[in-house]
Amino acid sequence: MRGLDKRRWMLPILFGLAVLVSLGVWLSRDYTHGPALAAKVNFWSDRRAAAALQSGFDQADQAAALAQTARSADQWDQVVDYWTGAIATLQTVPIQSPERFFAQRKQQEYLENLAFAQQQTHQLSWPNVFPSLGSAVLNEQLRLYLSYLAALGPPDILIVGSSRALQGVDSQQLQIELQKQDYPLRVFNFSVNGATAQVLNFVLQRVLTADQLPRLVIWADGSRAFNSRRVDATFARIIGSPGYQAALAGEKPGFTDTAPSPRQPSSLNSYGFLPVPAVFEPASFYQRYPRVNGRYDAFYNPFGLTGLQLGSLRSLVGYLQSRNIDLIYVNLPLSGDYLDEYRLAIERQFQQFLQTQSQQLGFTVIDRLSQWVGQNAFFADPSHLNQTGAAVLAQQLARNPLVLQKLNQLENNS
Repeated sequence: MRGLDKRRWMLPILFGLAVLVSLGVWLSRDYTHGPALAAKVNFWSDRRAAAALQSGFDQADQAAALAQTARSADQWDQVVDYWTGAIATLQTVPIQSPERFFAQRKQQEYLENLAFAQQQTHQLSWPNVFPSLGSAVLNEQLRLYLSYLAALGPPDILIVGSSRALQGVDSQQLQIELQKQDYPLRVFNFSVNGATAQVLNFVLQRVLTADQLPRLVIWADGSRAFNSRRVDATFARIIGSPGYQAALAGEKPGFTDTAPSPRQPSSLNSYGFLPVPAVFEPASFYQRYPRVNGRYDAFYNPFGLTGLQLGSLRSLVGYLQSRNIDLIYVNLPLSGDYLDEYRLAIERQFQQFLQTQSQQLGFTVIDRLSQWVGQNAFFADPSHLNQTGAAVLAQQLARNPLVLQKLNQLENNS
């Protein structure tokens, strides 16, 4: 009986000791993030996954807290750093871990928050490089180009033109296609909405310095940039701007120590190109916008190819040649819907004009006016290419014998 009683009172003691040993083992595990881990992460999670989740959550909490009070670009930069760290940390959750799928969903959530924080710091980080030139796109392109120059130096190829070139020639795609053919060249698109020959002549001669220019200029546009009988609204705004007066006084753009000016960024990419995914569908397009016959289009009536714009073309070609910079003019495609009888007649005049001027002044012409008549998939609207058209056109230019001939000449002369 005594042996039985002894076993009865020893059993609870042994059980208690087992519990204490188990608790000690658990407490000895290496949890570097302290008691908060149990509150946010499953107790039974793998240690590596648990640590990654906890660290990611902590960085996300820091980002969210700072975002509530952030006012300056520096503060939003810190928010960006926290979100970036949180995303990168969650990426370290092992693939085999059950927590991986949840971590990926949290990453998607954090990526949205990161995009918002980046937008805030972008708005607050616009450098003051020059007084306004009367065009929001020109002001932004100038800032971006100067920053590009600071990072990489002058591009080998500079694309210029109006909005038709801005969204119609994918500079990044052109660079990629050339590199595939062993031309290690850099390409930037410095096009501006409404840019005429007069505007481009001013920007390349008066705003930029000679050492900021490329070795080859590809001017992509159409007849509207040379219509001297139409009021040049873009250049009129430039003339009335403080930047124009600064340029006439000999000032040149450059980074200063003055505080950045808050601005709403556009969708320009780092190559100066504006990707537009929209596809031109006549039926829906003309429900929103009136169909205008070319005879009543202010871009075409009145129309004249002699005058200020022709003088600007001659001045610009002469200036580029004096700097040993080659010029290729690309006559961009127009949709068949846009090329009615009236516009087509004027475009035929312009094609002849280009041939005459190129022979007299010594520049190269690539004519793509009618190549996509009836192929609306390449257009965003009747007269502007979309992102697909811009990429395909860039591929064509990269394989064009006239372009390759110029590039080979540059290579031989370098």
